[in-house]
Amino acid sequence: MFSLPSLPVPTGSLTLRLLQTITFHNASSTDMEWTALLGDLETHSMDCSTCEIRFLQPWAQQGLTLKQWQDLQEFIYNNLSKFIRMVNDLVEDEGEGYPFVTQFSIGCELLPNGTSRRFCDAGMNGEDFISFDTDSGKWVARRGDKLTLKAQEILNCNKVVAIKLQFVLRMTCVSQLERFVQYGKESLERQERPVAVVFARAPPPAGTPAPVLLVCRVTGFYPRPVRVAWLQDGEEVAPGWWLNSSGILPNADLTYQVRSSLAVGPGAGHSYACRVQHSSLGGRSLLIPWGRCTSLGCLGAVVISGVGRGWVQDVGFGRREVEGFGGCGDGPGEAGWRN
Repeated sequence: MFSLPSLPVPTGSLTLRLLQTITFHNASSTDMEWTALLGDLETHSMDCSTCEIRFLQPWAQQGLTLKQWQDLQEFIYNNLSKFIRMVNDLVEDEGEGYPFVTQFSIGCELLPNGTSRRFCDAGMNGEDFISFDTDSGKWVARRGDKLTLKAQEILNCNKVVAIKLQFVLRMTCVSQLERFVQYGKESLERQERPVAVVFARAPPPAGTPAPVLLVCRVTGFYPRPVRVAWLQDGEEVAPGWWLNSSGILPNADLTYQVRSSLAVGPGAGHSYACRVQHSSLGGRSLLIPWGRCTSLGCLGAVVISGVGRGWVQDVGFGRREVEGFGGCGDGPGEAGWRN
């Protein structure tokens, strides 16, 4: 396997996004969910019965006056009502059936270089439907069926809504995003350190020259960007079929988790370690060693056993009991920091 240079933890852009889901049960019954997020922080929601905006962060009401918030509520309510009527009329005209779901993603993104982009995308039943081009002020069909093309035609006839939406996306959204970044700085800069363990998914019986799947589980970290890499004899393992990742997934406590696995075969004394890089670690790396693989197999910090319960390393934060694993003779491998 080849070695690669160590890369910094990625830093991403910041997005202010309104997510809206409408379930059309029939022509007279709809349910709506409305949520606004700054990055991954839920900042606002809307009461579907009153169309009243709720503020979910202590600073979420700052940046606009009470009158401006009321105007925004009215704008959302009026256009939502018009959209529901338009969709019901379209469905009736085109002979479409109920129930179905529409989804909107509307907002703006502040990029690391100081520029921004705006977006307004709609979907129907999980598929792309139509989107709004903020530069031209036109709605663009994302599929070619009669229902979508008719919706595009109707929406493009309403110049007043297009002008208002264009203004909100190009001016109000970006300025409000910048204000929220200022007011919510403490929440956005929250740092939670990752906790990591390394174990074998299904170690083969002793003496069997079959590949071993090593798993590095990293959880409890915030913010979202993280970098997990495998080291073989101290050198980073190159991408290939032998590497796999779950992708970054949310936890219920508003932190994140990720799993990275490495398929290894018995070799001439190779050692392996999982390296975690995250902004909460202050420029250092979390290094969790597995052990050494020989012609007889892999020796590591944790092996499957009949004990049923055992101890594994809760790296940097003590130890934690994990279901289904028993400790090997020398106990967990020592984890540590690397600059």
